[in-house]
Amino acid sequence: MRLLKTNVLLRLLNSYIVDSPQPANLSYLWNFGSLLGTCLIIQILTGVFLAMHYQPHVDFAFNSVEHIMRDVNAGWILRYTHANVASFFFIFVYAHIARGLYYSSYKSPRILLWSIGVIILILMMAIAFLGYVYSPKWFNRSIFYVIFLIIVYYTIQNLIKQNQAGFNIKNTKYNKLNNKGKYTLNKFNIRNYSTISSSNRVNELSCSDGLNTIIKELGLNPVYNFENLDSENIRKQILDKTKGLSGIYMIVNKITKDYYIGSAATNKFYARFSNHLIYFRGSKIVKLAVIKYGLANFAFIILDLYPNIVTKENNKELLDLEDRYLKLLLPNYNILTEAGSSFGYKHTEVDRQKMKDIFNDARREMIGSLNRGKKLSPETIEKMREKALNRPPMSNEIKKKCITNTRPVVLYNLNGTVYGQYSTILDAANSINCGEKTIRRALKTDKGLVKRQWIVKDLSKNKIKTNKTQN
Repeated sequence: MRLLKTNVLLRLLNSYIVDSPQPANLSYLWNFGSLLGTCLIIQILTGVFLAMHYQPHVDFAFNSVEHIMRDVNAGWILRYTHANVASFFFIFVYAHIARGLYYSSYKSPRILLWSIGVIILILMMAIAFLGYVYSPKWFNRSIFYVIFLIIVYYTIQNLIKQNQAGFNIKNTKYNKLNNKGKYTLNKFNIRNYSTISSSNRVNELSCSDGLNTIIKELGLNPVYNFENLDSENIRKQILDKTKGLSGIYMIVNKITKDYYIGSAATNKFYARFSNHLIYFRGSKIVKLAVIKYGLANFAFIILDLYPNIVTKENNKELLDLEDRYLKLLLPNYNILTEAGSSFGYKHTEVDRQKMKDIFNDARREMIGSLNRGKKLSPETIEKMREKALNRPPMSNEIKKKCITNTRPVVLYNLNGTVYGQYSTILDAANSINCGEKTIRRALKTDKGLVKRQWIVKDLSKNKIKTNKTQN
């Protein structure tokens, strides 16, 4: 795995075949490109074998073809394959072009790729329809030279880009965030706090020799290092030290030196740590690695911190910072090569309806029984109490929203006269000195009386609903 991303040639192959991100809506229409490559290989192989027995002479050409058909072992298969695959080659070419036109593959950012494809198509048609006999020899040779030079040029260009990325990995100090880095984000140059840019930071953070070697090889300048992740004390340290923070983290396998990089919103570092390494609800690759090598052989590193509280508006900045680290470090455990997040995503009405249909009474009872009968520890109760006491008062805007979302209630006497109109169920319950649940139970039944014999009407549904209880 690591060799695929460190070697120059293998990195190029890996970026196109293994780590190349593909959209989820791909269909069989995207197979024409690979079919064209298959046809080209078949044409080259069959053409080479046919050329071994063919005589390009006016007196011997026909006899050599008959010799291929009758005397050469499986010669007739080679000849018919070579002839028919040439026809299929053009069929696949036209289907490939039609698919590109239908899905607008000629638009940005694939304009250059489309232009190269059109040039290759024109040169291929010139070779096929003009032929070697009717076209000058220099024309056919120049066509092949042009195609060859185009392929070599863009291959070298990609190699230079990959090499430059590998060079930046070794020589860029990732936490400086200055104007010299290739993937620098100018928005993060001014920070409320700083990850010390000198190498003394690594020395200040105590870590094992193996982890220290990995950090120095990658040229990292981490904010926090956490090892011995199977220890309960280390987990509490992660929870305490990362409380209220947001930024970029790394999960490192100290044995194979492979790693995973991700981003965490405000106060989500411990959630990312536990999901990936404890509950296995995160990356499947990290899960399999932890099962194989053990949690004790992994380290959790905070690479960089984001200075602001993450919201829907500035979440893109955090993703840009993560994307920068992904491009520079090329992590082995990451499947996607670009940062992404579902922060602020809202389900559609169709998805909400599906979730409602799945959430039946049996599932509701199962979820409700998970914590039923369990007792919280005194420490947890005290923490909840302190948090509730320190909770800020409700703002006027929230109060107005709550009032607009409440259900207005009307109380009727038995003779049909209106006793009172109330904006909330709680106000109605207080007026007749009964519990809120009593009125709620009355609203769920068709008709009946509450304890003090009032009739309850739900104005939101415009329907009289009462509950029959003891007088």
